[in-house]
Amino acid sequence: MDLINSIIGFLIAIGILVTFHEYGHFIIARLCNVKVLKFSVGFGKPILKTQKDNNSTEYSLCMIPLGGYVQMLESKTPDGQSNDIKPDDQEYCFDNKNVYQRFAIVAAGPIFNLILAIIFFTMTYLNGIGGIKPTINIDDSAEKFLIQSVNNVNVQRWQDVRVEILNNVMNDKNITLLLADTQNNIRKYRINYQPSILNMEGDIIKNIGIDVVSPNSSTIIGSVTGVANNKNIQIDDKILSIDEKPIGNWNDFVSYIRKNPDKSINILAERDNELISYTATIVSKNNIGYLGVSQKPDLSSYINVSYNISDSFMKAMYSTYDYTILTFKMIGRLVTGEANVKNLSGPLSIAQFSGKSLEMGLSYFLFLLAILSVSLGVLNLLPIPMLDGGHLVYYSYEILTGKELPQNIQLGAQFIGIGLLGLIMIIAFYNDIVRIFS
Repeated sequence: MDLINSIIGFLIAIGILVTFHEYGHFIIARLCNVKVLKFSVGFGKPILKTQKDNNSTEYSLCMIPLGGYVQMLESKTPDGQSNDIKPDDQEYCFDNKNVYQRFAIVAAGPIFNLILAIIFFTMTYLNGIGGIKPTINIDDSAEKFLIQSVNNVNVQRWQDVRVEILNNVMNDKNITLLLADTQNNIRKYRINYQPSILNMEGDIIKNIGIDVVSPNSSTIIGSVTGVANNKNIQIDDKILSIDEKPIGNWNDFVSYIRKNPDKSINILAERDNELISYTATIVSKNNIGYLGVSQKPDLSSYINVSYNISDSFMKAMYSTYDYTILTFKMIGRLVTGEANVKNLSGPLSIAQFSGKSLEMGLSYFLFLLAILSVSLGVLNLLPIPMLDGGHLVYYSYEILTGKELPQNIQLGAQFIGIGLLGLIMIIAFYNDIVRIFS
C-alpha cells in the first residue's frame, strides 16, 4: 500500500507541477505570437497524444514522468543551421522574437511555479493544516516549555520552528526562542550553534541541540485490528511490560514488536486502574513483527492552524518568499561545501514524501506540492545551461551587449550543463537509495 501511495502521489505531484510549469512557457509564447509545435508532459514515447490539425499544437503525455517540454517553432537548429521555415512562418519563430520576448517566455515557467506555490499555500492555510506543538525541555529540567517565537517570529507548529531556524542559520544570526512554561510564564532561551551545522546530516532541529518533547510517548492502546490470537488486547490498555521487560514509552513498545516476529508474548498492562496479564502473538509481515495495534493519540499536543482568505493569501505570499530565498541560500551553501550533499533528495524521496502526505490528508499534500513547486521554480532559475536559468543568462548577455552569445560558447555550455545535471541526479538518486535501504 505504501508503494502504491508513493507512486500515485508522485505521479499526481509531478504531473501538476510540470504541467503548470510548461503552461507558463506555452501561454506566454502564444501571447508573444510564437507557434508552439508540441506541449509534452513527460519524456520518451507518448502514452497519449492529440492534435486538432497539422497546424496546431500537439499535446502528449509521455512514459518518463521526470519533466516535460514545450517545443516552439524556430528558424535555426541549435548549431545555427537553417530549419527551412516557410517565409510566412518566420514571424512565428521563437528565435526571431526580440530578446525581451524570449526572456519572458523562458522565465514564465519558473515564475508560474512560484505562482502555483502561492495558490497551494493559500489553499493549505484556508483549509487548515495540523501539526505538533513545538514543546521542548531545557537545561536538563523535567519541565516542558512551549516555543512561542523564534527571533520574534511567532510559531505554532514544529514546521514553523524548523523554517525559522533554517532562515536564521543561513543568515548566521543568533537564535533566541521565546518560551512559555505550563503556568504560561515567559522566558527567553538562546541557542548556541556552530557555523558548520549545515554540514551535519539530518534534521536541523536535532542537529542544533533542541531537546524535543515527543507529543505522546505513552503506551496506551488506541485501536486494535482483528489480528489472530490478539483478542485479549483492549483499547485503553496501558502496556507496562512484555515478557517481564519494562516498556517505558511507545517507541520501546514498537521496537520490541518489530524485532520479534512470529513470537508469543506475555503482556502486563494496566486496565481500569488494575494490573492484568495476558498473552498475544506477534505475527510477521515481511520478516518484521506486527501486533495490529496503534497508539492512542494525545490531542492536546496537536494544533490545527487555519486562516481567512485574505490572511491565507498574505501568509502564502510570505511562505513562498521564505522558501524561495531559503532554497537559493541552501543551494549556495551546497555549492560552496558549507552544507551536506547527503541532505539532497531525488525522485525516490519525493515519491515517498508524496505518498505519506497523500495518506495524511489534503492539506498536507497541498503543502508538499507548494514546497515542491518552489523547489522546481528555483531549480529552473539556476544559471545552469540546459535549464531555464542558463538561457536567461544568455539573454541577459544579449540585453547588455546588444549581441547574441556566440553559438560555439552556447554549445560548449550545453555540454557542461548536461554534466552538472547528470552529477546532481546521480547524487540525489544515491542519497535516495541509501535512505531507503537504511
